[in-house]
Amino acid sequence: MKFILIIFAVVCTSAVVIAQDEQDKIQELFGKGLNAFNKGNYGEAVIFYTRCIERDSLTMNVWFNRASAYMRLRDYGKAKEDLDYILLRQPELLNARMQRAVVEAEMGLLPMAIEDVSNVIRQDSTFPKAYLLRGRLRLSAFKDSVGSCQDLREAFVRGDSTALRYMSQRCREGK
Repeated sequence: MKFILIIFAVVCTSAVVIAQDEQDKIQELFGKGLNAFNKGNYGEAVIFYTRCIERDSLTMNVWFNRASAYMRLRDYGKAKEDLDYILLRQPELLNARMQRAVVEAEMGLLPMAIEDVSNVIRQDSTFPKAYLLRGRLRLSAFKDSVGSCQDLREAFVRGDSTALRYMSQRCREGK
């Protein structure tokens, strides 16, 4: 019986050491991905993030960072795939939903982009960048100057001064 307990203890200890080594390797790859991204080496960042995902596909921030690298490479299809993966598993992640709205806008999927950004606003009405993006999309996609003006004003009131850049004079004057 003691022999079985000793073997069990050795196996458990080995499993913990292996798991920790794997986590250390994932962290190392993630750090290399961040460094590559920060240096503007987005293709290299994608490679490191992909290696992380191959080892642990459940860490959403790795998927998010890889989507960001794909966006910088203007590979919006792959960025959207990563963001879809994240939101399928964690639909409450507003930054992923907001980033997907940007990707959808870049892909010309404007109704989908507006739906995503409207969902962000429904979940967090204090998110100024969401109002800014929706205002810009409303104007460019649907020529909705009234709705756009409302969103841009809301973005400005909530602290995003870049909204002024997109407001018409009439909108600034409250007309």
